[in-house]
Amino acid sequence: MNKFSAFFFLFIFAISCSSIKYTHLKKELVRGEESFSYNDNNGQYIAKLSAGFSKKDKTFFTKRVLEIPDKEKDNIIEQSVSISDIGLIKKRKTILRPKISQYNVWFEGKKYFSELKMNPVKRAIDVKMISPESKWNGQKQIKLPNSKSLYCFFSQVVECAKTIGFLSEAISKETGVMNFYVVWEGYPYLSETFSDFPSELFSKAQLEFEAKTQEGTSRFNLKVGGQSIFFEVDKNEQMKKMFWVSQGISMISRLVKKTKDDSENILKESGGSLE
Repeated sequence: MNKFSAFFFLFIFAISCSSIKYTHLKKELVRGEESFSYNDNNGQYIAKLSAGFSKKDKTFFTKRVLEIPDKEKDNIIEQSVSISDIGLIKKRKTILRPKISQYNVWFEGKKYFSELKMNPVKRAIDVKMISPESKWNGQKQIKLPNSKSLYCFFSQVVECAKTIGFLSEAISKETGVMNFYVVWEGYPYLSETFSDFPSELFSKAQLEFEAKTQEGTSRFNLKVGGQSIFFEVDKNEQMKKMFWVSQGISMISRLVKKTKDDSENILKESGGSLE
């Protein structure tokens, strides 16, 4: 299978985004709040996703809230907001550059917080942690593995690939691979959230075109941390389904129906289980 060349770009010293026309990006990336049925090994939840642009500094943000259904009090178990700058590379490639994220998760009723903030001078991310446990309190700085690579927040992987033009090209050619680093907003609590998964801030990743489905969506396989996460996007390149088989996670927009055929195909290809 022919594959696209890896996307490696100058990350820190990117060209100023002052000349970028935001009208097109607003049309392509902005989404109103959309609810998803979220299932994992612990139960069934509702995930609410939204994305847009800040009028003040023209940054792109995504919000994610995970709720316990039919519960009025203390119903939120996880929430995050991730903000990226809009940048240009070689005066033609538009990218999302992680700027800052804030993440909250509740374990057994106790709140765990982390903030990730890009430090371009140090070519690193400054991490701030507040939690009930001493090992997850305070601040630290983690260097970027490769300052010339593309970085995307996990919650913005689809938008990141869409902004750079990878999604449309891969869907058109029905082939393609995008290489980059995932920045995990859930750091350093990943080991508490996921099973058999390294608690690391950065993970080398590949997003590969997988197939077109009978429902008209396009499926992509995110290979990261030794695992596969499947995303399905509609004709507007908006994410509508996500399957993280090894973690028993599925997330499906309430605007579309969950199809047995899709799940069975994914299971057959990955050898995992969604149960």
